[in-house]
Parts: sequence; C-alpha cells; structure tokens
Amino acid sequence: MLELAWPFAALALVLPWLAARLAPPAAPLAAPLTVPFLREARGWQRDAGRARPRAWLVLALAAWALLVVAACRPQWVGEPGGAPASGRSLLLALDVSASMGDAAYGGETGIEILRRTARAFIASRAGDRVGLIVFGSRAHVQAPPSFDLRAVAEMVDETFIGLAGEGTALGDAIALGVARLRATPRAERVLILLTDGSSTEGAMAPADAARLARHHGVRVHAVGIGAPGTAQSLRRGEGLDEAGLRGVAATTGGRFYRADDARALERIYAALGRQEPTAFAPPRPRPRAELYAWPLGLALLLALAALAATARGARP
Repeated sequence: MLELAWPFAALALVLPWLAARLAPPAAPLAAPLTVPFLREARGWQRDAGRARPRAWLVLALAAWALLVVAACRPQWVGEPGGAPASGRSLLLALDVSASMGDAAYGGETGIEILRRTARAFIASRAGDRVGLIVFGSRAHVQAPPSFDLRAVAEMVDETFIGLAGEGTALGDAIALGVARLRATPRAERVLILLTDGSSTEGAMAPADAARLARHHGVRVHAVGIGAPGTAQSLRRGEGLDEAGLRGVAATTGGRFYRADDARALERIYAALGRQEPTAFAPPRPRPRAELYAWPLGLALLLALAALAATARGARP
C-alpha cells in the first residue's frame, strides 16, 4: 500500500504560481542597452518560440512537481510482520493417564473432549504465549510457550492415552510448569491443570508443588473432570481428588473448577478466559520502503532537460 509520510508538503505545488502572480516585475534599466544585432536577435527569439513553445517551462514545472512528491516522502507499506511483543504466558497441563481413556461423556472419551475443548481455548488466546504439558506417570513439555497458537493446537491433537505413562504425577506436572514459566514476567504466569484423577506417582507431592508455584508467582487453576472419589477410592489411587486440587488452587491464588461433561468443560474454559483475560497486544510493525529517491531522480533529469532546452533556445 502506498502512503505519504508528509502529505502537507503537497501545498508547495502552488509556489511557482504564487511567485508568478505576486512577485513584482523586474525594474527597467536606467540606461538603454545598445545591441548592434537587435534585428537578428528578434528573429532568433521568434524562431525559438515557434520550434519549442515554452518547452523549458513545461519541463521545469514537471520537475518542481516531482520535487514536491519526493518531499511528501512516498512509502510502500507492507503487511504487519513478526509476533506480538507482549502477552500472558499460559501453560495447559493435560492428563493423558489411562483413566482419561476409560471415561466417556456423551459418546466422546475423556481424551477426545480434552483435545476438542483445549483446541478451542487455545484459539481464543490470541496475543498470549501458550504452551502444553502432558503428564501421566511422568510429565514432559509437549510444546513450550509460544505465540504460534496453531502449532500448539496441532500438538494437542498429537496427544494420546499412555503418552507419558499410565499413572498420574500431578505434583511433577505442576513443578514442570513452574520451571517453564520462571523465565516469563511474574505477573503473567498461569498454569491450567486438567485431570480426572488423584496423584499416584511422581517425585513431588501436589501440595509441595503448589507451594513452589506460589513462591515463583505461578497461579494454578485446577480443573477436575468427573465425579469426586470417595476416601476409600482415593486411598487406592482411584477417582478425582477434589480436595487436593482445591488446595492447590487456593495455595497459588487460582481457582478450582469441576466438569461433569463436555458442556461443563466448555463453560469452564469460558470462565478461565474471563479470569485470565488476554493481555493487550500492541500493533505489530509494518515494513516501510522509502520511495522518494525515484521522483527525486526523475526531477533531476527533467531539470537538466529544461536547462538544455533553454540553452538551445538562446543559441544563435
């Protein structure tokens, strides 16, 4: 797209006309000028006028117009490039343990619901850095925090049950999220933990990982999927540990949500979007190419042509 950086310079186009209208005429000479070849000089002037009727004037005015165009600084402005310079740093930690494959909600398995809703949530986070952690018996980073939301969503599609083992290492997943978010601004560190079970494996207990997250300023929002487990089932490592997840969220300044079905999980993602609104993304820079050299060069050529026309007209 063509733009003028200094459009008001175009007002200079009328300067030649103003000079011709307002400048006083030249004062006559005090004494007459004696020209021995006056008759011949008048003949040269008539011949020059017939051959080139003010050609030098047309060239000079065109050169002036091009100089004014160059003074307006024409620029070619390209499309915005690069990534936004700011945004919230947000990690999704998805449970891909064996229990997520066993759960079914309205014809979809737990992992299918998790993928679909996570993709929609990631797509709504334009301007944020979003990353992905998957965990089972172990926890690992599937996608580091990135502005490339499409790539992160594709990594969600590549998750599957058993990718990180059959157990559930909740504490390790939280600790890994804290380690990856430590390099980002403190006020923008958010971890969203989604699980349907209780911690059965891992080197760090969820309560200890929550205290670590609080120390490093990471807010953990915990989302429990399914019905909470009983005291007896939790001792066997089965069922949703709602009390433990509530404790993690409360310790870190986050919130706990529980989803009984796919629609509830979608509503939770919407609530998380309001709880953690996307940070303002400043306008991305647009590449600009200066074009003033082209009209400036053409103006120089026309000025030389006007001088040449004047010289030929004055030649006997």
